[in-house]
Amino acid sequence: MKYIFDFDDVLFLNTAKFKKHMYTCIEKAGVSHEVALKYYNEVRDKGFSMRDFVNAIYKNEKDIKISEEELYKEIMHEIKNFINQDLLNLIKGIGKENCYIVTHGKEEYQLEKIDRTSIAPLFCEIIVVQDSKKQSIENICAKNNTEKVVFVDDKEKRFKDLDFEKFPNLKTILYTGQDIETLRREINS
Repeated sequence: MKYIFDFDDVLFLNTAKFKKHMYTCIEKAGVSHEVALKYYNEVRDKGFSMRDFVNAIYKNEKDIKISEEELYKEIMHEIKNFINQDLLNLIKGIGKENCYIVTHGKEEYQLEKIDRTSIAPLFCEIIVVQDSKKQSIENICAKNNTEKVVFVDDKEKRFKDLDFEKFPNLKTILYTGQDIETLRREINS
């Protein structure tokens, strides 16, 4: 069996923990949450990157207590602390040759986050896409057409364009933070 995992909000607790950390760092540097959120929404629409986000803040805000690079480092330094440890422990038992990451976002930022978490060695392939995950998911299914392929993502919209008729070996699981035992049952059902 092969497993494909999304990164943000599946393997990496982006919304639940990392964003809170990010805003805390920015507020400690002297920028209000409301102002930071405005810049976040501007940058997010163009494909989010932490460097672009921090740069947008410094381009327009003047009374920031630390340098742009210091703020960036402070935010990014803690990434390793926001891994979904329960899921990571499950993956360690599956084996590198059976695990893939297919993630959506700006490639340099996604790869930097994955690198900082030190989980890359647990996966045989890491793919970053800008749009749909369809081609990447279906390529993995085609390469492994004699095995069941389980795709775990936190966004149901990522499943909509997949061709389940062409790839009957594909099973999707919407990850909503369910505990590991529930996830195991869903994988095995």
